[in-house]
Amino acid sequence: MLFLDVNVVVGAQRNDDSPHARAMRRWLDGALRGHEAVGVAEQVLASMVRVVTHPRVFVSPSAPAHATEFADALLGSPAVSVVRPGPRHWTIFADLVSTHRLRGNDVPDAYLAAIALEVGATMVTADRGFTRFGVAVLDPTRDA
Repeated sequence: MLFLDVNVVVGAQRNDDSPHARAMRRWLDGALRGHEAVGVAEQVLASMVRVVTHPRVFVSPSAPAHATEFADALLGSPAVSVVRPGPRHWTIFADLVSTHRLRGNDVPDAYLAAIALEVGATMVTADRGFTRFGVAVLDPTRDA
């Protein structure tokens, strides 16, 4: 399973012409037509809505309806399934936080990494920091 990080969904949702956004859209379009399952956590979708609608992040933020419509379309794809934390998640997460002495903005990444580790998924992200958690990483901006 390919498990989406927030930066992938943000990049794919935005209509920006940046190389980063183009790479994310191109990768996600291909993945949705591919043979490998694509997983996304509801937390990732909520974070995408928060980021793309934020006027301090984007000069022209997305309308909330546009952001949620994108999430709905993603969830409607036959290739995509919602991935939720399972019974081992909290133990994996707490171990990552403790082992890596995480604080602040690193904590949500550990939360997602713990989901990926629990289900044996590859984390799809442009954030190289996920490798420290021992999760397999695919970077759409480099590996596509």
